[in-house]
Amino acid sequence: MSLVTVLVAVPSPSPTTTVSAAGAGSPGFLGFVFTFALAAAMVVLFLSLTRHLRIVDRRSREREASAAGGDGSAAATSDGDAAGPEDGPAR
Repeated sequence: MSLVTVLVAVPSPSPTTTVSAAGAGSPGFLGFVFTFALAAAMVVLFLSLTRHLRIVDRRSREREASAAGGDGSAAATSDGDAAGPEDGPAR
C-alpha cells in the first residue's frame, strides 16, 4: 500500500455526530431515587448500630465495676436482668 491510499482511506464505520439516548451515560431520575434511598437506609443503619454499641459498652462498664466491687452477689444491669451466664444457673 502506498502512503496516498492510507491517507485517503475512509474509516469503516464512519463516525456519527449524534448521540443516542441509550448511550447518554446518565442514570436519570430513577437512578437518583435509588441512590438517595440507599444512602438514607445506610444513615439509619449507622445510627442504629451506634446506639446498640453504646448500650453494649455501658453494660460492659457496669459489669466490670460490679466485678471490681468483690461483693459476690449477682449484679443487675440497668434493664433489671441478671448479670449474665457467667454467674451460673438460677436456683
